[in-house]
Amino acid sequence: MEEYRSMLLQRLSNGIELLSALVLLVGFAKGMWGFLLHEWREIRTSTEASLEGISSLRPVVGNYILLGLDFYIVSDILSSMLHPEWQELISLAIIGLLRTTIGYFLGREIEARG
Repeated sequence: MEEYRSMLLQRLSNGIELLSALVLLVGFAKGMWGFLLHEWREIRTSTEASLEGISSLRPVVGNYILLGLDFYIVSDILSSMLHPEWQELISLAIIGLLRTTIGYFLGREIEARG
């Protein structure tokens, strides 16, 4: 029974980690697509470079980063359930703190711009 539980937690952790990577990739793709469209319009119309269009992409990409980081934290928690040694727990705490801090400041920046 313990072996089944460990296998299930490992698969869940891996699946959530894969999902978080997918969320980050989708955010990157949307940001890159918006950037390319913005640059293409500027080239076609021969207008002066405007940062307005690019700055509107930051909240979009930022929200995907926040969601991806949240999923990574869930994955780390599940992974730490498999290996509850002190070193793993300290590592989880540090990673969680870093990701939460990044998420907090990124969220503040998005709110300020949005």
